[in-house]
Amino acid sequence: MQPPRYAVSVDNIQKLKNYTGVKAEVTSLSQSADFSTNCRLMGAIEPADGLTISQFISKAFNDEFKMADIYATEGVKITGDITNIEFSSMTGLTNGYWNIGLKLKSSSGHSLSVSNKYTFKSGFDAITACNATADALSPAVQDLIKAAVNHAEFGLLLK
Repeated sequence: MQPPRYAVSVDNIQKLKNYTGVKAEVTSLSQSADFSTNCRLMGAIEPADGLTISQFISKAFNDEFKMADIYATEGVKITGDITNIEFSSMTGLTNGYWNIGLKLKSSSGHSLSVSNKYTFKSGFDAITACNATADALSPAVQDLIKAAVNHAEFGLLLK
């Protein structure tokens, strides 16, 4: 199962526009957290375009930065680590969640940690539930980025 490509969030872009004049890029994310991509017996959930989960999240941040006009390869370099990532397609039988934790560090030496649990309706049968879980990855990452850009110390990453 393949989630759709990432779609930028208007709310995230509006928040990032507060950093006019700043230039930044997420250069890489590692993944220290164990993660199984398998959904029930339906198979793996893997991001579009052959990306890994860490590449998907990095690209999502950079897409948001681009739309807010703060992206530049010669700006502040942000790296990070996915400290937690898990999903369930059957919480309470017909609900699911993505739970993602992330630690970001900038070339200025500042860092912050965020996490977000995104819940959604998944469905009863495996096909419906796993497809809903795959579809929920993009909004889960939107909410993770929202948690990061609204963090009180996010501005320090960009200095």
